[in-house]
Amino acid sequence: MSQTSSNEQNPVVRFVKNLTAKNWIAIAGAVLALIFVLQNRQRVRVELFFLDLHAPLWIALGVVLLIGWVVRRFSFRKR
Repeated sequence: MSQTSSNEQNPVVRFVKNLTAKNWIAIAGAVLALIFVLQNRQRVRVELFFLDLHAPLWIALGVVLLIGWVVRRFSFRKR
């Protein structure tokens, strides 16, 4: 049996061959997000009015990103 026919039957090879550019961008984004989380695990203190919270930096930044997304989503009308 030749190497080509065994690669064609290998499900991993078929899966990788069927990935689109959009899939590769999503994979790269997930890898970058994982690296970001691993590099920002130190705990930080967040003060907001009377609240005093301690959380990992990546969670604090993620919450701020989520709040910004919600504000943007609901503050502009669709055209």
